[in-house]
Amino acid sequence: MPTPKKIEIVQEVSEKIKGAGAVYFSDYLGLNVAQINDLRSELFAKKVNMQVVKNTLIFRALKDLGYDVKKKDFLTGSTALIYGNDPVAPAKVLAEFQKKMKDLKKPEVKALIFEGQLCGKEKVDTIAKLPSAQVLMATLLGTLVSPMQKVLGCLQAPMRNMLGVLKSLEAKKN
Repeated sequence: MPTPKKIEIVQEVSEKIKGAGAVYFSDYLGLNVAQINDLRSELFAKKVNMQVVKNTLIFRALKDLGYDVKKKDFLTGSTALIYGNDPVAPAKVLAEFQKKMKDLKKPEVKALIFEGQLCGKEKVDTIAKLPSAQVLMATLLGTLVSPMQKVLGCLQAPMRNMLGVLKSLEAKKN
């Protein structure tokens, strides 16, 4: 029989999964307290949250959200939910932290939910290599502005050429 506290936790986890750009299910076992605190502070700096929740409660939250998962797929051992609004930031932080802990290879991502789709851990490296949302927006803006700048340059070219001819005529007369 589920207790009211567990029901509340399941609802809270469901809301966080729905509201996040991406949710990473990570195994943190093997890291000591200082290393976990370092990881949490790096995640916090990127506005990413880390929460440890029982696998059974995560399983119920995923079932409530309509994900077809089996508990043995990735919900074994210790599991931490790592989530944020930017779906790429957690992957980058986890990849960088894993490089620092190269002898442990922790934290290891077991699975992730990226844009509403449940994916395996093999997608983490691909996502970590993606540029951030700000970089993508700047690239798009630059791509949109470039043709307009070229058109403006073409329209201004005859005026510049005429001005150059007039200045050279003035220089010849003086």
